[in-house]
Order: sequence, then C-alpha cells, then structure tokens
Amino acid sequence: MALVLKINTIDRNDHIAWDTLTKSERLTKEPDILQFNIRETPSKTIPALGDSVELLEDAVKIFGGIITERLENVIGGRLIGYKIRCKDHHHTLDKELVVKSYENQTARAIILDIITTFTDGSFTTANVPTSTPTIGSIKFNYEPVSKAIQKIADLINWDWYVDYDKDINFFDDQTNTAPFDVEDSNDKIEWPTLKLERNIHELKNSIIVRGGKYKSTIAEADAVDKYDADGLQRTFPLVYRYSNISVKVAGAAKTVGTDFLSDPLAFDCLYNFQEKLIKFRENNKPAVGDDVVVFGDSHIPLIAKVRDQISVSTYGEYQHIIVKKNIISITEAQQLAKSELRRWSDGLYEVRFRTTETGLKTGQQIRINSTIRGIDKKFKINGITGKARGSDHMEYQAFLLASGDVTFTDMMVGLLGKDRENIDVADDEVLQRLEIFPETINIGELVTTIKKSPPYTWGVGGSNDFKWNFATWA
Repeated sequence: MALVLKINTIDRNDHIAWDTLTKSERLTKEPDILQFNIRETPSKTIPALGDSVELLEDAVKIFGGIITERLENVIGGRLIGYKIRCKDHHHTLDKELVVKSYENQTARAIILDIITTFTDGSFTTANVPTSTPTIGSIKFNYEPVSKAIQKIADLINWDWYVDYDKDINFFDDQTNTAPFDVEDSNDKIEWPTLKLERNIHELKNSIIVRGGKYKSTIAEADAVDKYDADGLQRTFPLVYRYSNISVKVAGAAKTVGTDFLSDPLAFDCLYNFQEKLIKFRENNKPAVGDDVVVFGDSHIPLIAKVRDQISVSTYGEYQHIIVKKNIISITEAQQLAKSELRRWSDGLYEVRFRTTETGLKTGQQIRINSTIRGIDKKFKINGITGKARGSDHMEYQAFLLASGDVTFTDMMVGLLGKDRENIDVADDEVLQRLEIFPETINIGELVTTIKKSPPYTWGVGGSNDFKWNFATWA
C-alpha cells in the first residue's frame, strides 16, 4: 500500500510530514477537508493558495481540491513550518451565485442547467440520474451553487456531493450502497472499535406532509361543488379553486368572467379564484330549486399522513409535520414521508468503527450484520475521519446513523393551508386513512373435468394427454 500526495499534479511525498496528514468528511453537503504540515527548507517549494491538491491511496484518488489556507508557524529557532488546509471541489463550485427560478422541471433538468449556466465548465453531471422527481417550483436568489443543489435535494429528500473528479453525484440516499458490509468474519473493520449506541430522543413514527396544490380535472358528473339555489342566494362559496372553470345552472351552461376585472353585465356570473366563489347579478341569480354545478381543473391542496405501524405499536405514536409547498403530487409526498420515517421511526442508532479499507463515502448506506452483536441493519455514513499511518496507508474512523425499513400505512388528500406558520385547517377537514398490515392468504381450488371423447390424462408428450377444448368444466 502507498500514499501519494500531488500538488499541481507534481508528487510532493518528500515535502510533507505524514504524521500530520488528516482527512475529514462531514455531511455530504459540506466540503471534505485535508490538512498536512510542510517544513520549509531551501530545497522545498511551499505551495500557494489556490494550488490543486490530490491524495491517492494505491492509485485511487481519495481527495481532490485546492489549498484554501496556509498558516505559518515557527517550529524552532529559525525553522519555519506551514500548516496547509485544503477543501474539496465545493470551494470552486461556489464561484458564482445562482439567480433563477424553475417551474415543473425534473431535479435533473434543474441541476444540469445550474451547472451549465453558473459554473466554469469544469464540472460534469455524469452521476445525476436520468430519472428524478419533478419539482413544482423553486427559486434561487443569489445562492451559491452548492446551496442551490442542496435546496433541490432537500425538497425531495435526496442527497448529493461533488466528487474528487468534479462530477456531481445526485442520488436517493437509499440506493447509495457502501462497497462492503460489516460482518462478524469478513475482517473489513477493526472489530474491537465497533461501538453501537441507541436512543429515542428524536423518535418520529407518524409523519404528516402538507404540500402545495395539485391539479385534477373534475367532470360535471363528478362535481363536488353542487348547490340547490333558494332564489335569494347570489354568491356561492366553492370547495376548490379552478382553472378552466365551467358553471351550469339548471343544466344550462353560463358564461364566466373574472371578479373585479370583467364587466358584470357582459357575463352570466363572475369567478373569484382567491376567495373561491362565484357571483351572480341580482337580475339573473338562480331561481328556487335550480341546480348550480361548478367544475373544471381543480387545484386540490395536498396532505398526506404516513405511519410506521411497527414503531407505533412499540413506542406509541410520535407525530411530526413537514410543510413543503413545492410538493404537488401524492407520489412526492409518499417519497418524502417514507424517507423521513426511515431516518427516525426506530429511534436513533449511533455507530462508529475504524477501518483501513478504502471506498467509504459519506451518504452511503452500509449494512452491519452481526450475530455476535445481535443486529442486522442498514446505516447511513454521516462522517469519516482519516489519518495517515506513515506514507503507507490511511486509517479511517466512520460515524453512522441508522436508516431502517418502513411500511407506508396512511395516505390521504385533503384541505391544506399555506405553510407551517399559517396552516389553515377547515372545521370539517377529514383525515381519511388507509391502514396496511402484513397478512398471509392461502388460496386453493378443486377442478373436476368431464371428458367428451377417448380417455385424456394430464401429462407431457403422451398420446393420451388432456387437450383443452376437448373437455368441459364440471
């Protein structure tokens, strides 16, 4: 095994003090940090701020970035030393600020446009998958590129990082698997260093997601807004807001104008989108007994509730609400709620271990399957620190959080307010729940046939094989 440190692509192994070299990975959205010391001598070139740095272990790149800090200190007498601090490519990714808004585009399309428009052309997007959720709307006001991508990831509960070759990696964190499992006998870690701690301080096993509005076309036959006129009422409050609104009175279609904008005399009625109502003039209001029917493309507020039934049975129900107006589909709400439950429905496991294996990365899912410890569970790597052991190899300490399985148990669509600070809940709002439980069903069937001609039997390749259409069901 061998380590190689390159500065501006030149091997500088003889320049650094290997016992001072450390590497740290925090959350994926934060830059990785590499630090090492150099002693100044006439034969050494002291690196400058902005120089590129690469660290390789057995020819595999385990860090790539630039020097962002150079701290001078006197080692002894007149001997000068420098502490060099490097950041990964997050630093250069954030040279420009993102100023743009997007509507009804996939996360991939938005990220590709940001990288094309607001970076220097050296970054790639090979690891942004072709299939990503659609985001209803998102706006960036002078935000660094890394923060913009993080904002996208937060909306759909995905994760991301820029790798050491300047490629954007964007992924569902449940599919980002570590290169090895931890097992009792596979010697991938220093076994005595494996520590497991568990608590339920942040237990969440019942998630309510309040999103934005999604459109659903309501036909006349399925109209929710139906009213029996009393001959006096001119204004009719509606359940939903509509695009392409249609109004019928006693089966006759009416012309619809826009309240406060249209001439009331030019239309049969006026529609107020914000107030959710239609208005008639006094001289053409619906007569007693007339059916008033309103339909069209409804804007239905989205609310979804999901529960981990096993966790609720074990600990009781611990509720948590997420408010994201950008969510405009039931599928998106499901994905967000399930992702949140994976993190918190079984309490919090905190795990750490040491290893000399390469390939671990924050954001990966790693399985710990140990009969000795009585555990078989997936964890998310949320931190890694490494230290050089001479110039031969790195030793890493990994920090993990649990991310278990979850069953989707509740979902509904209902009324929804604007945001967490101003949630408007109707007095008659009803939460419709679908409970899902595991169940085994055995199905058996007895079949009797009546033969119509010479004896036929079940078989393969024989002259007496049973033939379809030569028998009838009893």
